[in-house]
Amino acid sequence: MATNIERFMAIFIGVIMLGSVAGFAMMSINLQPDSEAPEIPTIVNRQLTTDETIYILRTGKVVIENFYSIDCNDCLERNVMLEAFANQFKDFVVLERVVVNQTNQSMFQMIGSGGRILKLDNQTINDSNILGFFCEVAIAQPIECLI
Repeated sequence: MATNIERFMAIFIGVIMLGSVAGFAMMSINLQPDSEAPEIPTIVNRQLTTDETIYILRTGKVVIENFYSIDCNDCLERNVMLEAFANQFKDFVVLERVVVNQTNQSMFQMIGSGGRILKLDNQTINDSNILGFFCEVAIAQPIECLI
């Protein structure tokens, strides 16, 4: 009789072990489809949504926000320079270019993935110092920042 009880207990423990393996496997299966990552180009000619900005920053990229009025004198030259910079470092930067209606809404800044915001409104921007500003805020940095 003791062997029947021992046999029953062994079968019972085996069933529990198999059930726990099956339960763990079921919990590991992701039943919800993965939400697709948004396709955000390197140069965006509209204002990014908050979710898009957060997504970009979570990927380690820097967001360069360039909001300028249509009557801005220096903006054409700055836009050409920023486009070239963004295309050169497309794995590290997203350029957000937005034409605003009023001059007081103009804004030029870099936002790093660590949350650091570098205001560039009153800075002289040229090819040599844009990389320096970028390297200040970027966490994921290209080799040009490291040399």
